[in-house]
Amino acid sequence: MGQLLLRAFAVLALGSSLLAGPAPSFSLKRLDGTLFQLDHHLARRVIVLDFWATWCGPCLQALKQLQALQDRYPQVLVLAVAIDDGRTLSQVGPYVHGRGFTFTVLLDPDASVCRQYNPRGGVPYTVVIDQRGNTAYAHSGYLPGDQRALSRAVADLLK
Repeated sequence: MGQLLLRAFAVLALGSSLLAGPAPSFSLKRLDGTLFQLDHHLARRVIVLDFWATWCGPCLQALKQLQALQDRYPQVLVLAVAIDDGRTLSQVGPYVHGRGFTFTVLLDPDASVCRQYNPRGGVPYTVVIDQRGNTAYAHSGYLPGDQRALSRAVADLLK
């Protein structure tokens, strides 16, 4: 119980300033090399950003849950932002394609966008942006069952 409270406090501390206003915009390359610009999608629909890496076991578990979220809410823009650098960047595409994920994958090899949203830079880190372009939910880490809170946050915004 104490560890759960400590974790909840850490999530609130990490996300508190982020939850205060507009989501930072960014431009990143997709897996196919084309440019994705977040500001073209802000204030239009709910967006889920998930920062992850191929070397992060909890991240890989969370990606399966992101696919389930994408399947359940096709109107939500799900973005999986890989922070793999030059050592592991080449593994991102084969990993995503090999599992049949249909959400958009973006590449953040220097983790600069990740640090905008999560200054500590830890992954997995998930953010939900509402239809007005404001950050509505942020969560650090992944444990089985965390997807319920994410799904609730998304469902509440879609009401």
